[in-house]
Amino acid sequence: MQRILTLIFALSSLSAISQHEFVESADFNYNHHFYKEALKDYQKALKNTNLSDEDRLHSKQQMAYTYHHLFDYENAESAYATLLKDTANKDLDALLNYGHVLRNNAKYEEALATYLDYSDKTGKATDVMFYTLACEWAINNADLESDYLVSLTNIETGGRSFGVAMYNDGLIYSKSQKSDFKDHTTFYDISFATKTDSITFNSPVKLKGSMNHSFYEGAPSLTADNKLLYYTGNASERSVYRERNRKKKEYHLSKEGINILNIYVADNADTAWINSKELPFNSLEYSCTHPSISKDGKTLYFVSNMPGGEGGYDVYVSTKTDTSWSKPVNLGPQINTKDNEMTPFILKDTLFFSSKGNMGFGGADIYYALLKDGKVESVKNFGHPFNTSKDDFGLVITEGQQSGYLSSNREGTHGYDHIYYFEKDIPEFPDTIRGFTINKITGKPIPFVKLTVEPEVQDIANVKQTGADGSVEIILPKHQEYVVTFYAEGYEPVEIEIPAENRENVIAKFGELELIPIAVKDVVIEIDEIYFEYDKADIRPESEPALTKILEYLNFYPEVRVELSAHTDSRGSDSYNKRLSQKRAESTVKYLVEKGIKVERLVPAGYGETKLRNKCKNGVKCTDEEHMFNRRVELKVL
Repeated sequence: MQRILTLIFALSSLSAISQHEFVESADFNYNHHFYKEALKDYQKALKNTNLSDEDRLHSKQQMAYTYHHLFDYENAESAYATLLKDTANKDLDALLNYGHVLRNNAKYEEALATYLDYSDKTGKATDVMFYTLACEWAINNADLESDYLVSLTNIETGGRSFGVAMYNDGLIYSKSQKSDFKDHTTFYDISFATKTDSITFNSPVKLKGSMNHSFYEGAPSLTADNKLLYYTGNASERSVYRERNRKKKEYHLSKEGINILNIYVADNADTAWINSKELPFNSLEYSCTHPSISKDGKTLYFVSNMPGGEGGYDVYVSTKTDTSWSKPVNLGPQINTKDNEMTPFILKDTLFFSSKGNMGFGGADIYYALLKDGKVESVKNFGHPFNTSKDDFGLVITEGQQSGYLSSNREGTHGYDHIYYFEKDIPEFPDTIRGFTINKITGKPIPFVKLTVEPEVQDIANVKQTGADGSVEIILPKHQEYVVTFYAEGYEPVEIEIPAENRENVIAKFGELELIPIAVKDVVIEIDEIYFEYDKADIRPESEPALTKILEYLNFYPEVRVELSAHTDSRGSDSYNKRLSQKRAESTVKYLVEKGIKVERLVPAGYGETKLRNKCKNGVKCTDEEHMFNRRVELKVL
């Protein structure tokens, strides 16, 4: 990936380069960070049979270093191995770097041996202590998996690219200005690609507006309302300069002629991003890059190599005041190391970032830090599959934490960065469908109802009947249609089709699975939930559900004729109870006729206290609950 340091390039004060010797040309390009061009020149030089031994060794050394700078760890390993076999080589730094690329290629045992070899030859055991510990950590944590189970997919965004911000229906990201990035050093513009789905994108388009210039722009970060875009860009448009003109013409370069990186913010004008402004903590003597703005737009995390840090690039935080931004605060040694930290991303109280200086798998790994009141509570490696032995960075996650993107030059890319989409792997469990089988008329549970499932479910317990309380629980795999049929003696069978997808409405039917009693002559159905006003025949409102079920039953059997009988308890005179029950039966019939049932299908009958269901006849002392048991309406098929 185009890492922080390779994007901050020294501008030349020379006006011409000797083109006569490939070695001279290669060295010039190497010293000015044009590594692709340097590599081609070193390769051409080594093909020259007349090359001096000194130039040949120098070119071999520089090729190894150039591959390393290009993050092409596979070719760098081969180049270092070839160099170290050359007896004329005395460069022990190459031995150290060989250990590094072995670690980048997940060859931890070999890397460990190489670091120990370097220690023996130089006597600098402390210089490799961190790297030996890192090798041991990687070996011991080979099975470290993220709690966030994911599947990773390499997405095609139109060439070499890295660093993303999710915007509307696509991604804003850094994309190479030229298509020949594999052969030439190239710079980056901020582009936008609309997506057709999560891993397929249309051709990217360079963002219109005030941010894209000659060199590098990237590391986009958006406020939650998409009104502000924070990004990184080179401070100057200069390609060459003369030192005496730097101050006179106010070139935006450091004292060493370095075109440093600054953080900018631009306004969203719908069709373009305008009014790009520098943030106040930028400087010409150090770089500020990789901004990540909090959702409320009040806190900005970024990295910088400003003086006073832990070393290399550190993560800093600044908060927005009424008029400007606060002085940046270093997040301290729990996050920052003597090496480079990169690409912070803030999500609620979690800060994700990438680092080469914390214990990891070889290259830059992604870590997450839990924050409380702005202070770091803990830092952990995010584990596989987010992290590999290569460089993994630029992670962003959706607010719901179900998916996101990261950038990586992982296995097979030879140093080229790609954007990867990840999605949380939610284990897919079968649907558990629960409910009760009940009598549609009385509302009472029906025990031991038999049921069948077609097609038969394999490898999952298949229920054959409901429980004693009418309860049923069926486990059905997803993505398959089923038909569940319920059979109970004296009831019409019920067949329910379970669709392969979108089962919510069907599953809801199982809450109270109602079976209709079969219409058989002289069968009596007791209905306990029809209530009348005290000492009257007026039906009370709470009787509506029970009456509705009777209505549904009569509509289900349109040819059936029934007797609707009312019954009282034994309290009161026999004749009075007979008259009251007859009136109540007639009130029930009147209700059903008003709902559309033909009157000739209904026979009202008042039995008073002549058909008691318990001992509570005249003269027998009973409780109110026992008397209530005798007050009812019955439906008998005629």
